[in-house]
Amino acid sequence: MESVAENKMIKSSVQRDDLSAGISFHESKARAAEKLISSKRSSKEHVTGKLTRNVTLLQGVSLIVGVMIGSGIFVTPRYVLLHSGSVGMTLIVWIASGVMATLGALCYCELGTLIQRSGGELTYIREALGLLPGFLVSWTMVLILKPASVAIITLSFASYAIQPFLSSINNEAEVLIKCIAVICIILITSVNCVSSHWAGQMQIVFMIMKLLAIGIIVFIGASRIAEGKYENFDSPFKGTNQNVGEIAHAFFSGLWAYDGWNQLNYVTEELQNPHKNLPRAVMIALPLVTLCYTLVNIAYLSVLTPAEVLSSSAVAVSVAEKVHPTLVALMPLFVACSCYGAANGSIFTNGRVVCSAAKEGHMPRFLANISERFNTPLHAILFPSFISICLLMLGDLDSLLSCFSFVAWIFLGGTFLSLLVLRWKRPDEHRPYKVWIGIPIVMLVVSCYLVIAPLLAKPRSSAVALTFVLSGVPVYFFLVKGNTVK
Repeated sequence: MESVAENKMIKSSVQRDDLSAGISFHESKARAAEKLISSKRSSKEHVTGKLTRNVTLLQGVSLIVGVMIGSGIFVTPRYVLLHSGSVGMTLIVWIASGVMATLGALCYCELGTLIQRSGGELTYIREALGLLPGFLVSWTMVLILKPASVAIITLSFASYAIQPFLSSINNEAEVLIKCIAVICIILITSVNCVSSHWAGQMQIVFMIMKLLAIGIIVFIGASRIAEGKYENFDSPFKGTNQNVGEIAHAFFSGLWAYDGWNQLNYVTEELQNPHKNLPRAVMIALPLVTLCYTLVNIAYLSVLTPAEVLSSSAVAVSVAEKVHPTLVALMPLFVACSCYGAANGSIFTNGRVVCSAAKEGHMPRFLANISERFNTPLHAILFPSFISICLLMLGDLDSLLSCFSFVAWIFLGGTFLSLLVLRWKRPDEHRPYKVWIGIPIVMLVVSCYLVIAPLLAKPRSSAVALTFVLSGVPVYFFLVKGNTVK
């Protein structure tokens, strides 16, 4: 009996060993197959290196704030006041625009924590709506929207940087402005190529400088109100525009000043602990910017009359001229620093957009390579900066960007739609952060309006922009489709 029991135990032990050996064999075989597929995919993509998660929460906040606060808040207030018609409605537009930007950013938080890959709109739209829509986003953003935005920001930087030293702007000054803008792009691009850490630290420094500039303006306004000079707020809604279209234009101008709230989603792969830090950065940055913009506009209107705001090409400089001669020289430099910080953040994210597009097969593969020496997407950073310099040389950037501004809202609307589609396609997938379903629906409606309104108001320029976007369709089918990573 003991012998039989021993034999059974030995047999059972051997079977378990065989089973374990079989499982180990199959696991090893599966791992080997996975490595083989991975190596084949890597060799097909010709991509080398990998980006590391070195963007901290503070750097993420400074990236959002730094890109959002550019030259807009120092220039745009006149257009918001022009279209809203009254001081009270102007402040409502600024606050409501901040709320809408925050709602949009919360939608991006869900997408960014669900799909933890860099690229922003092109990644989400490709994942939810398909390969062709994803390519059209890459095609337009990489070749026009992103480079043109950098060119505009650096032109603003150059204009404000030399303003204290020039009495008037002539043809020679315009050439000088363009040369300074080109030098600015080269310097920022060089820093971003060499070190992501340096670029991030530089972003923090310029965020502090622009918040200091805003703090000075708010302090001036608070001092005026404390002195009892708040006559512009006595009848805040007097003269409010009753035309719904004009109010919509006021929101369009306000939202333009808030542009940049989606910047952190372009660098999700490099953000530390993205499922926590992405929502945290948004919830710190967006309320901060909304508060700054509201207080700055109150300060503007405590120093300048509505008529003076409307006649000013740079409201912050006009405030400085009216308060103290010393600020006349300092304020343009503060605005220039603000623009420089926005350019730095834009160039940082542009490189990641190009890198993501190249990984998807939308752009040449070498653009996705990561420098082994600097651990940055070197080619991807250089490529859009080169296009920015070319656009600077060609000129007429305002017309170009105004043509394509509504296209940006097509892509934003497509991203909000992507969130809804992914809720339907992947209902059970874990979402570290999830927004109420009504928020993307509201933002999709807002996006549709901001697309349709310019299309009806400026059909010719809008048609030119749409033609360029759709010109990517034959490019996709003839040159890209076979290379797209599925």
